[in-house]
Amino acid sequence: MSGPLQLIGDWGHVVAAGLFAVLAIWTGRRFSNRTAGKMLVAALSLTSIWLLSIAFGGVDRLETGVTESLRNCGWLVCLFLFPAQAGSAGMRHVKGAMPLYAVLALLLLAQCGLDIMASLAVEGSAHADRIGTSALLLRMLWAIGALILTSRVFIASGQEQRVLAAPVAAALTAMWGYDLLLYSSALLEWRGIMVQLFALRGAMMAALAPVIALVLRARPGQPVTPSRTLAWGGLGALAGFGMMLLLLAGLLAVESLSSPLVRAVVTGVLFAAVAGILLFVPATRLHALLKVLVAKHLFRHRYDYREQWMAFADTIGTAGPLAPPLRERVLKAMADITTSSAALLFLPDEAGRLTRQAGWNWKGEMPDTAILAPSLLQMMQSRAWVVDVAQMRAARDPDLPDWMHRDERLWALVPLLHFGRLLGAVLLTRPPLLRPLDWEDFDMLRAAGRQVAGYIAEERGQQALEEARRFEEFNRRFAFIMHDIKNLVSQIALVARNAERHADNPEFRKDMVLTLGECTDKMNMLLARLSRQEVRGDREIAPFALGDAVRAVVAVKGQVHPVLVEGDSGVAVEADRAAVEQILEHLTQNAIDASDAQAPVVLRIERQGDGALLSVIDHGCGMTGEFLRDQLFRPFASTKQGGFGIGAYEARELARSMGGHLKVESTPGRGSVFTLHLPLAGKARSVPDSKERAAR
Repeated sequence: MSGPLQLIGDWGHVVAAGLFAVLAIWTGRRFSNRTAGKMLVAALSLTSIWLLSIAFGGVDRLETGVTESLRNCGWLVCLFLFPAQAGSAGMRHVKGAMPLYAVLALLLLAQCGLDIMASLAVEGSAHADRIGTSALLLRMLWAIGALILTSRVFIASGQEQRVLAAPVAAALTAMWGYDLLLYSSALLEWRGIMVQLFALRGAMMAALAPVIALVLRARPGQPVTPSRTLAWGGLGALAGFGMMLLLLAGLLAVESLSSPLVRAVVTGVLFAAVAGILLFVPATRLHALLKVLVAKHLFRHRYDYREQWMAFADTIGTAGPLAPPLRERVLKAMADITTSSAALLFLPDEAGRLTRQAGWNWKGEMPDTAILAPSLLQMMQSRAWVVDVAQMRAARDPDLPDWMHRDERLWALVPLLHFGRLLGAVLLTRPPLLRPLDWEDFDMLRAAGRQVAGYIAEERGQQALEEARRFEEFNRRFAFIMHDIKNLVSQIALVARNAERHADNPEFRKDMVLTLGECTDKMNMLLARLSRQEVRGDREIAPFALGDAVRAVVAVKGQVHPVLVEGDSGVAVEADRAAVEQILEHLTQNAIDASDAQAPVVLRIERQGDGALLSVIDHGCGMTGEFLRDQLFRPFASTKQGGFGIGAYEARELARSMGGHLKVESTPGRGSVFTLHLPLAGKARSVPDSKERAAR
């Protein structure tokens, strides 16, 4: 054996011996009061001793053969005791397999005898060769018998014990299967392969120790429950190990052939077989078949509900700009449960019929008549029934639509029930491995359907809220415009009343033309705002003197009521002048409505810090604190006859849209002060208003 192989072999056996020794000590502490537990400790200890004898004594010494026979004896007794503790069924197995136990025990005695004879024979003699060949044959026969017995013990174990026995059976199968290949190569004198197998034997045994520890980690009487990922990975590792052994056996067979032509043919066949396996292994159908077999023989339930639910939530909860729409995500989540290749989502149309609204991975066209029959919907809603489409198709059920009879891919129809109301349905295609639906499928799909219905209902609610928000924005904007039109109508009506008395006055006619022109400009501006669907914040912000806006409002409102202006009219603000005038018109009109006929309304301009204050002061009836808190800024709540109830609300919203705010102070019987706070234009400074500019 070369240097690297010798190092791998020695250290592999040492590590494996240490692992089995630790496992024996740990097992002895957990199962010290049970006969089978004590025998298991003995088998693990004998395995550790055998591995040490190989590491420090080699493979050709007497103690190595004897300890291997003792190792096999220990595991044989374990295979006898394990079924005997499983009750009457286990005892029937022990009685039925008693001849096999007896044959294996005799083979062990014969091995020990041959090992002793081989140690006494002269090395290299024909007698020694015959003894060695006989010993190899006996060990091969023992390995074959042990593999048969292990499979029988596993099959005879009940459903509960089978989960516990599976890892141990797999470990023993790997150990004796490796022995069979090793002794076969030695008997056929394939020395190159035999040396490599001897070197890797320790590493293989080291890998088996954690498998046995997985079972022993469970409490006595409590079966081990490996995850499906571990079971699937273990099956894959076992399959890979089997493929490696088969490939190795094929290479050995090629090496033993003498004819070049025959070797070439066998090599080609071997290469074709390996290529076919590699092409077939990734097949979806094969994976589905193996998963079904693992679930059927190693687990009580078909589904790992924790894994399924976490994957379901992760698929639906995928976020980000590249994530598919919600409806495609729920379809994929439903299809992943049953490994279906495609899915369709049916939701009500305008006529209330369930029609196709979305699809995932669907190939092919759907007919225009792809509508779920009302009788089918009634059964799904009244019974929360998952429709077995394949079964109904086979029975020629008339409730199944014709287009579903014609499509052989369709497999299950899942109702989406939300608080007892049918919101839609999900149609799943059959999985890669066709199988009938069972109670687990029905329960799992029914629960998933309710969850999907919740997401669909939430999506509909969000869409309805978005539409309501848009209508609310439009209604708010339209209500503001209507309120402004109402003020303009009042202003024009006032001009019309005054014209009856002052129509002959040239000054009045001049003011009337000016007022009508301003009203026309404002109405055109309102129409423009309505046509372009102006949103809040779409303002023309520019610096201007507050005195100009105040003077424009006073020119109109002062005709019907005394309005006084106080303060610094040259204070400049950064705002939309039209919006400021609109706020002043609302607040001044409200102050006039609340005041006596001779009580003046005061408009005061001040500068405070980095802002300008524009106060509208009246000495009218005032407002209570409750009204200020609950009613003043509440839209469509008005105390005036024919009022819209949005003047104060619109004034506050306009102020906020320009970076300002509106403050109110009021005392019943003493009046109110509405103070508009606006940001100054740049630094705190005064600019000449229009009146001052004209004087200059």
